[in-house]
Amino acid sequence: MNTEALSYSSLATWCAALFLAASLFSHTVALRLTLLVAGALFCIIALLRERNGWSMLPPIWLPFLLWAAWSAASLGWSVEPERSGKELRNEVIYTGIALWTCYVAAQARNAARILLPVLAGATTLLCALAFYHFRQGFESYATGLHGGPGNLSSALITLIPCIVAAAAYGWRAGFRGTAVTAAAMAGLALVAAYSTLNRTIWIALAVELLVFSALVVWRLGIHHHRRARMTVVAFAIGAVAACAFATVSIQMGRKDEMSRDLRLALWPEVIHYIKERPLTGYGFGRGLLRKPLDEEFKNQLLWHAHNLFLDTTLQLGVPGLVLLVFLLAATFGAGWRLARQPNELAAACGMTLLAVLAGMVIRNSTDTLLVRQNALFFWGVVGVLLAWGRQACEGPDRGTGA
Repeated sequence: MNTEALSYSSLATWCAALFLAASLFSHTVALRLTLLVAGALFCIIALLRERNGWSMLPPIWLPFLLWAAWSAASLGWSVEPERSGKELRNEVIYTGIALWTCYVAAQARNAARILLPVLAGATTLLCALAFYHFRQGFESYATGLHGGPGNLSSALITLIPCIVAAAAYGWRAGFRGTAVTAAAMAGLALVAAYSTLNRTIWIALAVELLVFSALVVWRLGIHHHRRARMTVVAFAIGAVAACAFATVSIQMGRKDEMSRDLRLALWPEVIHYIKERPLTGYGFGRGLLRKPLDEEFKNQLLWHAHNLFLDTTLQLGVPGLVLLVFLLAATFGAGWRLARQPNELAAACGMTLLAVLAGMVIRNSTDTLLVRQNALFFWGVVGVLLAWGRQACEGPDRGTGA
């Protein structure tokens, strides 16, 4: 890669790294969009100047495009076209650019040296803000820069598998400093997760750690590393036990709230609305039926379906649900192909992607949080993992500079 192209790719990577960092925090809309646009432009320039060795499209581009096209088509039958148009821009166009930009920018030779320290610093600040606002009380915690319990839990669901993978891969590759730092950050992130006082996050984290550990044991089994397998199994058991303890502890403090969880009444009502328009839905975007739902439940929190798949079907009908499942299945397939690669870094990227995907699905089973900054960060990280996994498969000459 020539010096000029390298400078543009480095600028693209810096923009992508700062964009992902900004997406961890609330009230950074202008900053993250500015960085996203700048990063996309630098990616385009780098691609035009240096085509050899670059992959222009992530392997899940077609499923993403099909889902995006059906979402855009729903503007034609939306019950609230203006709102759908705004949501389409936020949840489809920006996330598509984020996926593409992070995928391309992560292919720069020095990408890991930029992305990892920036995200590590942002994660540390995110957790510190969570601790600060938690001590200030519920009102401060709900509106703080860390995003409140919903956004913070979504961010941690994406971050923690990446941190665990960095610790595991760093230790195995001989990067002891990286491994120890990542392990310390994992502990910090878990304490921040407890501050959300959310139950579902611990179920999601337990599944993520089980998925990642099972894949590690499977790979170690190929080479008959019995002691290493037992270590991973012990880690998985301890992690799941800790997640179970956290879940029970939080649930004991919220028993009254559990007994009157209105989502159990909300979901049948949502299904009733789905049956009225099963093929088209009501138009893209959360909250298009907020008025009838508010009249039904008299609760301002129940303005959408609180389940990713029900909400998608409500918005886009059964075809939209099929396309979303197709997109998630394609992401799973890409992760699984990487996890089976003989290259350790490629496999680590694939295993991390599978864990992140599992956690995202579970976290969004009781709420619809794959929106706004959470969607930008999730798809951006997916792009990075796909890019690094692809490069690792192609050999050291296309490495990320890790």
